Amino acid sequence: MRVLKILLFIIFFSFGVEAVPFEKISFLNLKEDLEEAKKEGKYLFIMFEQEECPFCDKMKRVTFQDPRVREYFTKHFYMVRIDIKGSNPVVYFDGTEMTEKELAHKFRVRATPHFVFFDHEGKKILSIPGYIPPEEFLLIGKYVAEGYYKKMSYFKFKRMIKKD
Repeated sequence: MRVLKILLFIIFFSFGVEAVPFEKISFLNLKEDLEEAKKEGKYLFIMFEQEECPFCDKMKRVTFQDPRVREYFTKHFYMVRIDIKGSNPVVYFDGTEMTEKELAHKFRVRATPHFVFFDHEGKKILSIPGYIPPEEFLLIGKYVAEGYYKKMSYFKFKRMIKKD
């Protein structure tokens, strides 16, 4: 009976979450990923994560499965996932090479998930830690994709949207 429960648990969690359509299949060459995103009129963002991160799993299970998030982010973004403890080599926007762990350190990522959004030149627009519900994630997407980041801070944008 215990084995059956374990098997059902594995099956449920293996097939319960669809692939994320805006996730970029990346060879961790952020320079190339950024160029490709720019060519397609999309923005690049990194999801820093780690194994056994319950809030990372919640992002994948809840926020990334929301139809509005899937549609908007597929149209406007590429996401690259980085393991904050990983040792895989990453090519940064300027061509320098570092490990995933070193990249996480560069952005001062301490907890996961952590999202960093970039403009088309590789300049950081926004860095946000923690689980983000679908409504908030859509606001972040709109802030970046519609260019509000050029005019105001995210927090000012959020207040402006809440007033309307």
